[in-house]
Amino acid sequence: MMKNNPWQSLKNRQDGIDYERIDPLNKFDFYWFLGESGEYIFVIKHEYFEDWPSKKIILSGIDIKHFQISNGYRLTLVLNEPSDWDIFYILCNDLLQATSEAKSQKAMLQIIYNRLQRWQKLFRKFGKKLLSEQEQQGLIGELYFLKHHLLSTFSSTESLSFWKGPFGEQQDFGIGDTTVEVKSKQGTSAPYIQISSIDQLECNVANCFLYVVTLNNAPHNIAESFSLNTIIEEIKLLLLDSNDLDIFENLLSEVGYIDLPEYDEKRYIISKESIYEIKKDFPRLRTKNIPNGITSIQYKIELKECMPFEISLTDLKRRMIHD
Repeated sequence: MMKNNPWQSLKNRQDGIDYERIDPLNKFDFYWFLGESGEYIFVIKHEYFEDWPSKKIILSGIDIKHFQISNGYRLTLVLNEPSDWDIFYILCNDLLQATSEAKSQKAMLQIIYNRLQRWQKLFRKFGKKLLSEQEQQGLIGELYFLKHHLLSTFSSTESLSFWKGPFGEQQDFGIGDTTVEVKSKQGTSAPYIQISSIDQLECNVANCFLYVVTLNNAPHNIAESFSLNTIIEEIKLLLLDSNDLDIFENLLSEVGYIDLPEYDEKRYIISKESIYEIKKDFPRLRTKNIPNGITSIQYKIELKECMPFEISLTDLKRRMIHD
């Protein structure tokens, strides 16, 4: 999904005009702007100095400036490296979308400030790097479980509260006294899964399950295929409450996701879903069996050894809702 570069469009103009109001029908004044040396700038004009919070926000690669002009004040975001325009464009559009329902300039500026704080946290934690292919597949597995097995059963607010993976908790989902650890694997890979920590399959609640989803690479012309970006957009369409949408975007920020076209390059179809109950004799390492002094372990489990513990997706759903 290619995005048009509005600053390049300004460069190509023959009339010398170096700015463009983004939406003439918007009640707020947002502009694409070219600096004197060709800098890519996002401009927000407003009336009152005190409406912009005083605490400074620092974004890597973006200068944020607030100053007085003849008829009010101007808040500008100036991109240092034009080669990063695609991420900058996404950031700007995020600000535009987030403020679309603001009732006043003060409310709009507070929303802008809050969103920039989120981007600040994202840049500090992850920089501007892409998620690796393995990280993308892991995230897809969690999102697929969220979409097909939680949002179809619980409310949006409840479903999102169950997603613990972005915060680095032991298991990816916690539903009351039930936990679910999600693992994604490629259909062409060996029949095992990678366990990345000692406590990943540690069960400290009544019911613990391992959900394994098998992804197969698919060409773009297959109707059932999806990318990381498309499954996220599908989930957003299911979130009818703006607060839930905001929570979901915060969760995505926690894992380092930014809506980039690169995340549309790989497409997948789901070839298999399996659920295993983690209970006595399930093949796993446990903290109590690890000698003192060992603090980090990664290991693999052959899925054939998990077969005696397999249950149906229907049974999992019944157990989650305590039917």
